[in-house]
Amino acid sequence: MNSIFLRLYGGLLLALCFIGAITYGAVELVNSYRSDLYREKMARGTFFLMAEGYQRYEAGDRDRWSQVLSKLFSAEISLKSREELALGYREKLHLEDGLVVMRLNDDEGYADILFQIPDEDAYINTRMTKVSEQQARATAVLILNHLSHFQESEWAPALADLQHQFGYPLTLVQRDDVSLDGEQEQRLNRREVVIALDDSTRRDSSIRIYAPVAQTGKLLVIGPLSLFDQFPIELLIIAGATSLLAVALATYLQVSPLQRRLKQLDNAVSQLGSGDLGAYANIEGSDAIGQVAATFNGMTAHIRRLIESQREMTRAVSHELRTPVARLRFGLEMLADIESAELRREKLNAMDLDIEQLDQLIDEILTYARLEQGTPNIEFQPVVIGELCEQLRDELETIRDETVITVINPYPTLEVEAEERYLHRVLQNLVTNALRYAKARIVMRVEENEDLVVIHVDDDGPGIPEHERERVFKPFARLDKSRHRASGGYGLGLSIVKRIVDWHGGEIRVEESPEGGARFTVSLPKSQQGQHVLGRMSG
Repeated sequence: MNSIFLRLYGGLLLALCFIGAITYGAVELVNSYRSDLYREKMARGTFFLMAEGYQRYEAGDRDRWSQVLSKLFSAEISLKSREELALGYREKLHLEDGLVVMRLNDDEGYADILFQIPDEDAYINTRMTKVSEQQARATAVLILNHLSHFQESEWAPALADLQHQFGYPLTLVQRDDVSLDGEQEQRLNRREVVIALDDSTRRDSSIRIYAPVAQTGKLLVIGPLSLFDQFPIELLIIAGATSLLAVALATYLQVSPLQRRLKQLDNAVSQLGSGDLGAYANIEGSDAIGQVAATFNGMTAHIRRLIESQREMTRAVSHELRTPVARLRFGLEMLADIESAELRREKLNAMDLDIEQLDQLIDEILTYARLEQGTPNIEFQPVVIGELCEQLRDELETIRDETVITVINPYPTLEVEAEERYLHRVLQNLVTNALRYAKARIVMRVEENEDLVVIHVDDDGPGIPEHERERVFKPFARLDKSRHRASGGYGLGLSIVKRIVDWHGGEIRVEESPEGGARFTVSLPKSQQGQHVLGRMSG
C-alpha cells in the first residue's frame, strides 16, 4: 500500500473504528455505573425505613415486620446473616457504609437487594423483578408510618432529617395547593396513594407520588422522581467532545509524519535551488514521498557526478587527444620532406592508425557522455544469464588468441530482470578488459545468492593493487605499470560498466581472483521493484 490516500484513509478508518469502540465501551461503562447509582439512590431511603422498623421490634418479633413488608411490597423480605449471604469484600464495605447492594441477574431478570441494619449483623434481603407502582405506594406508607411516631409539629424537621436518606425530594404541602385530575382527587378522598406522571412528551419527564396524611388536609409529596436517562445531554456532550479530540489526535498522528517529510523535502529542494549541490532529503519509505525523495537524491547525485565528470573529461580529453594530434602534426611535417614513395606510404599508414585511434577515442568519449547525460529508458525483461555468458564467449572467439574463456554456470535457467543490450555491454567490457591482461585463462562464474544474481569475471593476469581498486571505475583512470596504455584502452570501459550496473540497482567490486589475477564481481537483483533509476542510484 504505497498510495498516500490509501494509507491515510486506512489509518483514519482504523482510528475511527477504534475510537468508536472505545467511546461505546466508555459510555456503556459510565451508564452501568450511573444505573447502579440511580438504583441505589431510589432504594436507599426505602430500605432505611425498613431497617428502622426492624429496630423497633425485639429479635423474636421481627418476623411479623418481615411479613408486613412482604405483603406491602408483594415480594418476600427477610433478615439474613453475613454467612448466609456469602458477602464479598466490596459488598461488605458498601453495606457498612449504609449503602444498598444489588446483585443483578440479567439472564433471569431479577435483582437481589441487600441492606444492613445499622450496628447489627443482620441484613435485609429481598428479590425483586421490576419496579412497580405498588413499591412506590409502599415507600409512601413507610414514610407516613415514620412520621406517625412524631407530633404533627415535629413532622417538618423529622421529614427534613429523613430527607438525607433519600435521593429525591420529600415535602408536605396543603392539599389545596396541588392540582390533580378528577380521578386522582377521588382516589385521594379514598385515602389512596396517587402516582402522577409529569409531561410525558418531554425528555426529562418524571413522576410524583401523593399520599394523604389522615385528617390533616395535607399531602406527602414524594418526588419528582426522574426516570433513568441512558444518554443525558451532559454525557453526550462529553462523549462527543472526547471523540472529536480523539479524531483530531488520530488525524494529527496520521498527517504529521507526512507534513514533516514534505517539509524535509521542501528544505532539500530549497537548498538545491540556492545552489548547494550537496542537498540531501533524508526521507525513508516506499510510498510516493519516499520515491520522490529517493529520485531527488539520485538527481542531485547525478548532477554532481555530471559536473565532476565534465571537469574530468575536459581535463582528460585534452590530455588524450594531445598525443595522437601531436603525432599527426609531426607526421605531416615529415611527410613534406619524404621523397620515397614507400616511406611516404608507411608514414601515411602510421597517420591512418593515429586517426583510427582518435576515432576510437572519440567513440568511447561519446558513448560515455551519452550514458552520463541523462537517465536511459530501460525496459527490464527476464534474461537467462547463462545463455548471455555463453553467447559472449562465442562472440569473442575470434579475438581471444590463445586465451581460454570458460563459463561455469550451475544454474542453466537462472534469470535476472535487466536490459539485455546493456547487460551484454557490461559483460563484454569486463571480458575484453580481462583479455588485455590475462595470461592464458578467463573464467565467467554465475552464482545465486538469495535475491541476487552474482557474476564473477576472473583472469590470471597481474591483478590490481588493492589501493587502486576504487579508481578503476573512474573515467580515464591511470593505474600502475601492470596496466599501462600499451595494453590498450582509454579508461572508459569500466566507467561505463559501473554506470550500467548502477542503473540496474546492482553493485560491482574488484577483488583478488582465485585464478591469480583480478576478479570483477557484478551483483544484480533478480527482480526490479519499479523504482526510478535515479532513486536507486541515490543509494
